[in-house]
Amino acid sequence: MLAQEFKFEGKANEFIAQMPELRKIRNDSVLLAINHWIRQSAINNNYKLGHLYFWKAELSLDRALYDSAGFYYQAAIPLLEKDTDEPTLGRAYIGAGYILNFRAKYAEAMSFNLKAEKIFRRIGDQKMLARSLKRLGDDLALQDARASEAKKYYIESIDISILQKDTINIIRALNAISTVYSAEKKYPSIDSVLTVAVRLAKKINCLRCQAISYSQWGISDYEQGKFTSSIQKYKEEFAVNKLLGATYDQFFVYQNTSDAFVGLKQYDKAIQYSDSALRIVQTDVAWNHYFDVYQTRYNAYKGKGDMTNALASLEKQMQYKDSVLTESKERAIDELNAAYDFERKERQMHELEQLNQVKTLEAASARQWQIGLSIISVLILILAAVLYNRYNFKKRVALELNDKNSDLRKLNSFKDRMFAVISHDLRNPVDAFNTIIESLSQNSQHATKEELKEFLDSTLQSAKDLKGLLNNLLEWSLVQIGKLPFNPSLISLHEVTQQSIAHLDTMAAGKKIGILNHVSSEINVTADRSMMIIALRNLISNAIKFSESGQHIDLTTEVKLGKVQLKISDQGIGMNEHDLAKLFKMEESTQKIGNSVEKGAGIGLLLVKELIERNQGRVSVISQPGKGSTFVIELPQIS
Repeated sequence: MLAQEFKFEGKANEFIAQMPELRKIRNDSVLLAINHWIRQSAINNNYKLGHLYFWKAELSLDRALYDSAGFYYQAAIPLLEKDTDEPTLGRAYIGAGYILNFRAKYAEAMSFNLKAEKIFRRIGDQKMLARSLKRLGDDLALQDARASEAKKYYIESIDISILQKDTINIIRALNAISTVYSAEKKYPSIDSVLTVAVRLAKKINCLRCQAISYSQWGISDYEQGKFTSSIQKYKEEFAVNKLLGATYDQFFVYQNTSDAFVGLKQYDKAIQYSDSALRIVQTDVAWNHYFDVYQTRYNAYKGKGDMTNALASLEKQMQYKDSVLTESKERAIDELNAAYDFERKERQMHELEQLNQVKTLEAASARQWQIGLSIISVLILILAAVLYNRYNFKKRVALELNDKNSDLRKLNSFKDRMFAVISHDLRNPVDAFNTIIESLSQNSQHATKEELKEFLDSTLQSAKDLKGLLNNLLEWSLVQIGKLPFNPSLISLHEVTQQSIAHLDTMAAGKKIGILNHVSSEINVTADRSMMIIALRNLISNAIKFSESGQHIDLTTEVKLGKVQLKISDQGIGMNEHDLAKLFKMEESTQKIGNSVEKGAGIGLLLVKELIERNQGRVSVISQPGKGSTFVIELPQIS
């Protein structure tokens, strides 16, 4: 086994070392390869999993799969922070910052990019330092109140990249600084920097760089009223996006082109391009994009004289206005908070500088009292040190007390929940077990063999139920206090469901119930294997309990809207709306469902809910009396 692990580690290191070159291939074989190594890493103690997640994020970003890239950057960072590979960690910070910036979360993006800048300054990596400076410029450029501050970061980034001959970062910084010039309406400067950017991008065949340059150049021409030139730039952008396979980015091309045709008063063409933009934007919920589309359509129809469609477009535009305003307000609040923090730090630095100047003047004017002042200064320093130490001691004590109080509150909350669980779920099975034992003791002398066997069977079943409940209670308790290990990895849903079914074969066979596993072997999710088995074991066990002899239970999967749905369906008694409303709630008793003689899930469903939510999922149920029940586990799909 140890030899196999060393063999895997060697191959994994070799694959990771080849990734910079493999990344240039840009075909699905590389994605398949990285997925294979992620699975193998999960099997081999997660060896270099952080690095593999990082490269998966980079490949996703190359293909404009922003959600997937963000997921894998965030997954890579905590693993890389435990490693000593600072360059890869710094690059992961930059990637995560880029995705957050793309989602308009500028304060969070800056925190990641500042971490990256510190790493690359410390280790002397000038190339990556330039890239982190460029990202910091991006974070500032997109905040209206601080956009002008971005130029110094872009200029420093370009200067370093020229020395490092880092053409790709020079292009990106030129594209970025053009947005600042656009805000300042310095159009000749925009033409100058984008001319250089496009020339360099074509030289190194950077398609994404070209797309960005043409987009910003088209917008600049549009703002100057050069509509025909603007449309030509958008056509260049469209062609590059098509080569990239960046389908959603074509929305901006169609929308901007539609605006330009409105400017040329070619309204039919404007509507034609707006139709294409609308088809793309309907694949995502982006209120500001809807608002922009219907604003353009309103202008086009109005210019055309089609007032019926113009009014309809205006009504649609107003429908999305409130959503856009809400998003804008939230973004403005974030920007104001970030600006306030920055200004506060600058003010503190200014006050410190003034204080230093005052101290310098006082020292110069009191040179003749140098000895006396030195002694006083020493005494003041000693007193300050004593006071500072006492302050720090009190602060540490206060922090420790706060931590202890927080832990105590958590324990008290857990104690209250535990007592509630015991009162709801544990007391009745224990009472039932005690009643059976007492009855057996009282009738053992007079009972027939058949009656004794019936007593023993009842005792055994009660003991099994009590054991299952105690196991659930223990596992639920571990979840509540954060002691149940959580080790997410890439797992096969088919393997997990098959393993869960194996735990319950005896129970199902006793009731002559068949369990049919239709879960596809090709569906994988990132989740904790043990938690998934515990959750599935509870749901399948409940399905067996509430099914009649000779029925069957089906396990199926469905991929829908980026989610994987795992369904456990039985043909049992089902539940009415009153029973359904009680499920997954601590305050409700589910000891008995409908008219069934079987005992309900109790703590089991609470455990299922918390385990699935711990794995970024959700659990729900669909049921009708007499028609069985279907429990649905929904988990994020792995790209």
